[in-house]
Amino acid sequence: MTIHLPYDLETSIQTAVRNGRFASVDDAMAEAARLLLREIGEGQPQRNAAGVGSIGAMREAADEVDEIVADAMKRRQEEPWREIPGE
Repeated sequence: MTIHLPYDLETSIQTAVRNGRFASVDDAMAEAARLLLREIGEGQPQRNAAGVGSIGAMREAADEVDEIVADAMKRRQEEPWREIPGE
């Protein structure tokens, strides 16, 4: 899957990875996706009127995605058991 993020989000996520909050950008985005799915309905994908998943909804909810990514980064920072030894 390829996603395109606004520059400020992309650099913030890359900074979080460099700072050790996430092992990779993929891990950061997976956490953001988990939080988004939890927020919109306990892991149940949203469906449009035709019964098809609506990935484009993320584009329409950019502010919510920003909040979810920020929350994921904050939670990662608050979980010391996830820290890499020697940091």
